[in-house]
Amino acid sequence: MKFKIYDYENDRSVDIELTASQWKELQVFLKELKNPTAHDYKAVLDCFNSICTGLPPATRLTDKRKRAIIKAQKDGYDLEQVFRTAAQSSFLRGRNDRKWRASFDWIMQPGNLVKVAEGQYSDSVPTPATAAPMSGNPFDDYG
Repeated sequence: MKFKIYDYENDRSVDIELTASQWKELQVFLKELKNPTAHDYKAVLDCFNSICTGLPPATRLTDKRKRAIIKAQKDGYDLEQVFRTAAQSSFLRGRNDRKWRASFDWIMQPGNLVKVAEGQYSDSVPTPATAAPMSGNPFDDYG
């Protein structure tokens, strides 16, 4: 079977030829990509709720949440690690001037997901004060 597909990454059309078994395998793969099992969705919500205990729990599995989970997984995010990063952020847990806390839906928004994954909301670690260079004079400390 011959197919013409569009390669969006390289902005060009590509002709491919598949055997019957390759075509079947591709159909199964695409179906799985399109419809991950409900168990996978629930596992993501359970993971969020068990790690992000300082954030509002995500209790309902909505279509919007399913789409966000699929998108994040397709984009290659390690959601468990993202949730761990979010759980360690004082700001996302409500230590801010508005007492605002991040929700599952807020974290899963693409623009926010990348920021959390990259640690942009992580608590900053204070750097130790640098000591003045030593001159060798024992009386420098006494002004």
